Amino acid sequence: MHILLTGSSGAVGSGVLLHLLEQNHTVVALDIVPLPERLLSQIPASSSSRLSTHVMDLCDFKPLDDLFSSSKPFDGVIHLSAIPHPIGSDPRTVHNNNVTSSYNVLTTAVMYGVKRIVQASSVNAIGLTYTPEGLQRFEALPLTEESPFVELISALQMDSYALSKHVCELQAASLCRVHPDLRIASLRFHMVRPDYASSWPDADPTSLYSWVSLDACARACLQGITSSGWTGAEAFNIVAPEICWEGGLTKESQRKQGEPEAELLGTLEVLESQWKGRYDLGKLDKGWWEGRPRRALWDCSKAERMLGWKHDL
Repeated sequence: MHILLTGSSGAVGSGVLLHLLEQNHTVVALDIVPLPERLLSQIPASSSSRLSTHVMDLCDFKPLDDLFSSSKPFDGVIHLSAIPHPIGSDPRTVHNNNVTSSYNVLTTAVMYGVKRIVQASSVNAIGLTYTPEGLQRFEALPLTEESPFVELISALQMDSYALSKHVCELQAASLCRVHPDLRIASLRFHMVRPDYASSWPDADPTSLYSWVSLDACARACLQGITSSGWTGAEAFNIVAPEICWEGGLTKESQRKQGEPEAELLGTLEVLESQWKGRYDLGKLDKGWWEGRPRRALWDCSKAERMLGWKHDL
C-alpha cells in the first residue's frame, strides 16, 4: 500500500514508520522536523527506496495540497502529527496546532479521494491527566469509547489538550457524515512506552495507572487502514490490558527505580484508595476484574473486534 504518514519523527510516528516499512508498504513521511539520525540508522537500505520524506508545517494546507496533487493516490493516511501534551506550551498553541493540522490533513485527504484514514487521538479526549486537580470524574468504569462525561461538554473544556483531541474526533465524524464511503479511526492511545519495564516508573494516579506499547500502537495504526467490515468515524481505546502501577496504596508509596519488587496490588484496591468519591460506585462493574485483578480501567474490546487488534501477540 501507498501510505501518507504524518508525525514521522515523533515517538509514536517513528515506530509506525519502521513498522510500515517492515510490512513492505511505501511511505511518504511528513513532519515539521527532519527524520532524526537515530531513526534513519534503523531503516535498512533495502527499504529506503520505499520511503520519501518532507518537512512541512501542517497548519498551512497549501504545501499539503501541493504534495497530494503531485503524488500518486494514497491508499491510506495515518495522521500522528500533534503536540503530544500541554506541559510547557501555551494552551492556545496546543489547541490550535492540533485542531488545525488535523482538519487540514483529514480534509485534504478526502478532497483527493482517500477513503481510509487513521488519526492519533488520546485517552485524554475524555478529560484525564491534565484536567485540573480535583475535577476529574467518571460515571462508569471500566471506560469504553462511549463512556459519558460527568458534566457533559464542560468537562472537555478544562485543558487544551483534551479539548483538541475531542474536536479532532468531531471533525472525523463530520467528514464521515458528508462522505458515507469514508472511514476514519481515531486511536485513543495511552502513555506510550517501548515495554512494561519502561512504563511502570511513570505510572500516575491521574492517568489511571495505564500505558500502551509502541509496537501495539504501530500495529493498531496499520490495522486501522487494512481492517474490513466497518465504515464511518470510530474511536478506539488502545491501552495495555493490565495496569503498570507498582507500589502501595498512595502516590507517596509508589515504587521507585532501583527499589526491590513488591507485591502487586489489584486495580480496585488502588482505585478505591486514590479515586474514592470520583466515580459512581453503583456503575463500577466489579465483574470486569474477576480472575484478572490488575486488569486495566479501559475496555479495548472494540478495537479487538473491529480492527483485529491485540496489545500482546
